Amino acid sequence: MTANYLQADVANVLADIDALLTAYPELADDEDLRRDMLEGSTAAYDVLQRLVNQALDAETLTKATAGRITELQARKARYERKSDAMRALMFKVLKAIGERRATLPEATLSLRATPARVEIVDEALLPADCVRVSTSPDKTKIKELLAANQNVPGARMGEAGETISVKVA
Repeated sequence: MTANYLQADVANVLADIDALLTAYPELADDEDLRRDMLEGSTAAYDVLQRLVNQALDAETLTKATAGRITELQARKARYERKSDAMRALMFKVLKAIGERRATLPEATLSLRATPARVEIVDEALLPADCVRVSTSPDKTKIKELLAANQNVPGARMGEAGETISVKVA
């Protein structure tokens, strides 16, 4: 079932619930009757179950994808090391035969000069204008200060909200 169908089903269930509560305002005061009426007169609980199933499927695929990404990253790293090792061996062979260039059926190899690179030997000794420093807000500290009714320029406490908790049996 695609997300589009589920969204349409949710919209229909919400409309059914609204119509039921409008037709029977006494349901607002009786939780048990409201639950029974909603279960018997709407597809709310069926839609909720389908939504749970879709969420669980998505979580499973997320974990599987993350695992696959980890495996593929390890494989990529192995191939990068292999490529580097092959390049190093090609370099050694060209140096050993005393050639700066070799033309092969599928590739042309050549030795070329590279510019000098900066090497950091002791980062602690570098002058301040030669170092990049990255900063980020300490949300834990900001929350503590705001909770203690202290003003924090550039920050404020957001509105509290609700979330859904799904516990699968």
